[in-house]
Formats: sequence, C-alpha cells, structure tokens
Amino acid sequence: MNLQENIQRIRQIMGLLTEEEQDDSIPYGIIEFPGGNKILVGDMHQTPLNLPKEWVQKIVSVANSEGYYGEGIGLKHNRAVTESNFYNLLDPNMHIDSWDTKLVESGEVPKDKEYVFLYALFSNVKENHRLEKLLDNVDEGDTIFDVLLKTMPDWSADMGKFNLGERELEKFLEEISEGNHNFIEMSKQKATEENLFDFLNVGEKLQWPETEENPNLWQQYPHMAGKFARIATTMRDRFLINAGPGVYFVGAGHLKDIIDMSEGKELKLELIGGSKI
Repeated sequence: MNLQENIQRIRQIMGLLTEEEQDDSIPYGIIEFPGGNKILVGDMHQTPLNLPKEWVQKIVSVANSEGYYGEGIGLKHNRAVTESNFYNLLDPNMHIDSWDTKLVESGEVPKDKEYVFLYALFSNVKENHRLEKLLDNVDEGDTIFDVLLKTMPDWSADMGKFNLGERELEKFLEEISEGNHNFIEMSKQKATEENLFDFLNVGEKLQWPETEENPNLWQQYPHMAGKFARIATTMRDRFLINAGPGVYFVGAGHLKDIIDMSEGKELKLELIGGSKI
C-alpha cells in the first residue's frame, strides 16, 4: 500500500471521506431499507470488503441484532465477507445460514420453475471450483450427465431442496441448447477433465457472454442459458426485497436489478456506491 492509499485508508477509518470518496469506498454497493433494520451489502465473493467506518457500524449493529445471511451455500467460501474489515465484529451466533436457503424453503418458487435453478451449474464456475468438485465425483465409465446427476444438490441453486432429478436435468440441458451447442449430446461424453472443462466453459460463455466491444453483453441475456439465469435471478431479487430485517450479503449485480424493479422503486430504494458493479 503506497502513501496515498495509506492516507485514504486513515481518512476512511476516521470517517473523513467526502460523499464522492465514500461512494467509491463502497465499490460493490449497499442498499439500506426504510427503517434502518435491513441492509443489502453487495460483494464480488472473492474480493474482501473494506468499508467505511460508518457503514461497518451500521452493518454490525443490524447483523448482531437481526441476524445476517450469506448467498448460495452461505458465507463459508465468501472471502469478500470472511476477510472483510468487519467480519471479526459479527456475532457468529447471528449467522442465519443462507438467504437462498430461505427462498427455496419458502414455497414461493412455482413448481414448474424449480428446474430453472439448475442455471447455477454455469455460475461462478472458477470461484466455486466446479470442475475440481465434479472430477472428485467421477467413477469409472461415468458420462458428464452421470456426474451432474449425482452431484446436483452440491451445485444447483436449490441445494437439493426441490428434489430435482434426471427428468429435470434433461429438460434444462435440452432447453438451453441452441445453434451448434447441444448440451444433451455433450453430456453423453465421457467425464474426462478435458470434456468437463469444455462443457462448463461453453455453458458459462453462453450464460454470461461478453465481448471486448461489449463486456456487459450478458445483461441482454441473448442466449437461453442466460434467460434461465435471469428468471431465477428475478425470483431471488424479489425475495430479497420482501425478506425481513437483517443484513444480506449479496452478489453485487443483484443490487442494481433491485433498485430498477417496480418493487424497489415503490420502496424508493437507492444504491449507495456501486462504482465497480
């Protein structure tokens, strides 16, 4: 850390940042709900949060009185939070698992949309070490489909709560297939490291496409894989808006979506910071 960064850090700790500087110091955004007892904190999962003193105090106060929630499997692998400048101040007894778990247990996901949550297969592939985990479950003679089927509770966003099986996996792979990319046929390949890597790589690029000219192309959801992710994400965003008090650690992209949704506008929610979303 150079001298300028040290000075900026000291000013941040002392609460001396200007409004513009403070926005920059919350790069992945925060949304505070009316009443002050509910906060959504944006993160990028693997980038430790280093928030201003004012927000550390607010987050810790609400988290330790109302509870706090991670995303997906919770905070276990979320370095953004576990290596943040406030994690050691959080009461471990107030960590209430994952808000995704609350969603899938809520009964709010329509039965005919449950299989859409298989979109998680191609989300955060590198961060979640998906290739390595799939390879750990390969038995002699397994196809990619075999491995996906037996590991589904580990990578699906429903975390096994919807009891999805072979029929739903086939439906998902068939419906996200397009053009030269037939996921049903690819899934019939032998589950080698090379084949699994190619399978995940193709799916991730279709679900979250970007080009040098348009790095945010994924926001247009031009492919079916992305459209499925969008359906699931919208349900998750709506759940976050309606959820009760507490601190929710959320993938930063959700925050921008939430303030643009009709429900977010009705509550007059505002995004604080978010310069790096």
